[in-house]
Amino acid sequence: MRAKSPGDQSTSAPAVTYPNEGADGSGAYIDGAGPDDGGEVPDMIPTPVQEAPELVSEHLSSWQEYSTASETELQLAFYSGNPACYGVRSVVEEDDTEVRVATISGTLPDAVGSACTQEARYVALVIELDQPLGDREVVPLTEVELAP
Repeated sequence: MRAKSPGDQSTSAPAVTYPNEGADGSGAYIDGAGPDDGGEVPDMIPTPVQEAPELVSEHLSSWQEYSTASETELQLAFYSGNPACYGVRSVVEEDDTEVRVATISGTLPDAVGSACTQEARYVALVIELDQPLGDREVVPLTEVELAP
């Protein structure tokens, strides 16, 4: 493994932490209870984001949940990075029984070479369907082409 030079930047996905997790990295929770010992993690409200027209260093960001914004719109919630450096996009495939959706995060082209913080943001992306959702099942799409 080579040593990092000051100009190196990480292209990995942002780390995910629970809101109450100890800042000292000990895994201790502020209220003394975490998700592994029966404690409840507070509901998080995702921040709405728009799709980015272009991304580099893309990776799949598995969506955590979805809701219907209208008959032909889904709102998908997932983790991405700081919006100053990272953007999102989606890929949707539909048929009569399923709607397959991939949510993708990546670096914004203008942020390449910038000092970007590695923080997780819970975001929501609204996607448009070709047909009303109806009784179709919404499932993850796991095989998509990603930009290097």
